[in-house]
Amino acid sequence: MRIVLLLIAGAIIGLTLTRWLGEPPTTVRELPETPDPAAAPAVPTRPQDLPQFERDLNRFMEDAAEERRRQIDPP
Repeated sequence: MRIVLLLIAGAIIGLTLTRWLGEPPTTVRELPETPDPAAAPAVPTRPQDLPQFERDLNRFMEDAAEERRRQIDPP
């Protein structure tokens, strides 16, 4: 009885793997490349520059979120 159950479990696993590996890869939707006028701020090399970097990075993220919001909901 154990051998029969092992054979059934092996067959199920084999069929699952065959289906999973045999499927064509799903296509990944690529977003269109748009030139970004505001590039991300450069990472500082000195510890003294960290507070300014934090402000620049927060401003960059807020600008990017606003731009994405405008793309989703045009006026």
